[in-house]
Amino acid sequence: MIPIFADAIDVPVVLFFGVIVLVPLIAFEVFIEALVLKRIWHLPYGELCTFTFFANVWSLLAGIPTKVLNAFLYAHLLPDDIPGFFARYPFAVAIGSLVYFVVTLLVEGAYAFRWQRRKQLGLARTQIWRGVLLANAATYVVLAPLHYYATRPGCEIREFFKDTRWTSQPTVKVIFTDATNHYLKCVRLDGSAGETIVPMPTTDYLVSTNLDVCLFRGTNGNLYLYRHDRDTSNLIWKTDERFFMDQVAFSPSGERVAYASEKDNSIDVVEVLTGKRIHLPLAPKFNSNGPFVAWSPEETKFFVRGFDKALRLVATLPPEGDPVVDSLDGTNTPSLLTCYGRTGDARWWSGEDWGVSYSQDTCANMTATAGPGLDSGLRIRLKDQKSRDAFLTVSVRPGLLHLARFYFDDVAFLQEGCECLFESNGYIYLLNVNEKRLGTFVKGHRFVLLTTRYQKPL
Repeated sequence: MIPIFADAIDVPVVLFFGVIVLVPLIAFEVFIEALVLKRIWHLPYGELCTFTFFANVWSLLAGIPTKVLNAFLYAHLLPDDIPGFFARYPFAVAIGSLVYFVVTLLVEGAYAFRWQRRKQLGLARTQIWRGVLLANAATYVVLAPLHYYATRPGCEIREFFKDTRWTSQPTVKVIFTDATNHYLKCVRLDGSAGETIVPMPTTDYLVSTNLDVCLFRGTNGNLYLYRHDRDTSNLIWKTDERFFMDQVAFSPSGERVAYASEKDNSIDVVEVLTGKRIHLPLAPKFNSNGPFVAWSPEETKFFVRGFDKALRLVATLPPEGDPVVDSLDGTNTPSLLTCYGRTGDARWWSGEDWGVSYSQDTCANMTATAGPGLDSGLRIRLKDQKSRDAFLTVSVRPGLLHLARFYFDDVAFLQEGCECLFESNGYIYLLNVNEKRLGTFVKGHRFVLLTTRYQKPL
């Protein structure tokens, strides 16, 4: 099991860099605004520098609630998919800068009226507003573009697409859970031949090679078997136990299901049509992060393994009588029923949900890693390169601190590594690594491919 740790913010470092940015910024605004106001208000430059300093301090404080307001504004203006985000980002930032500009005018204008009354300067109302407007326009015309270039999310993608019809592997099937209704679906990479495999809310799952049998964990945490060929579903295990798909298996016919309870340290075999159950207690040494269950190509035989891979059993189900359970000797992997799904040792859990992570993949001397947390992004080490261009990074990190707006999850190379699938922010994307082309595949989660990487092991 691979632990996933939460990110931490180094507050002193953040404050240090904040001061480095803030001091020259305030100095620029004070000196430039005072220079413009000197021409309009005809007052001593030193006195105006004092005014612009305190005016900008108040403006800076007003920027805190304004930043919160802009955060809500960006949430409505910016799409939650990567191509849409980058397409609309300049427009959203322009609107946000306009909001900052208006707030700055109101705050500094109010302070200017108070200041001139205290000083009894006798400035006309229109003269005050014209000075504040032109002074801030002079600074914003420089600072707004600088702010945009300093805070825009860097991205090495050359082309964005709303679909993946351009893929070089159009017939590859991808299985995933729909982000809207959580149904389990399958569609080709070019968007064709889409079908619903399980018309029920699904989280983790195992499917047969022909996609007719699906053993899945529902959003309520229970285990179900759905027959796509018969359009029937059966509740197999009603439980509040947090189990993984390594702990469950179906037989070649789909008529039997075995599941391992870590809480009870036992195996139950269910006859789907009759509801008959066989209960098999296990030795205490199996009770650790498992046990793991996998079915053989034979209808009456399945295997059990403990967290220690040396602890292995083979169970045979005779037509009559109790099952026969023997030790599985040797180190060779026995022949297993081929099925695909969300299995593995890299596990995560959060609140009421949990699953298996596929955050790293390798192919043809390339490594792709989807990092979680505040620095979340997809990083691909390209083959046969040692320069600074040896990595391709995909991320969405706007803002001065460049914290991740989208979290990146699973990643999988396709054949020969020229393309890869990855998940981020509730969407599944296809990336052409060489051409740096990215397209939105579907709005969904928890994808698998019908490849050996997603075959259920023991």
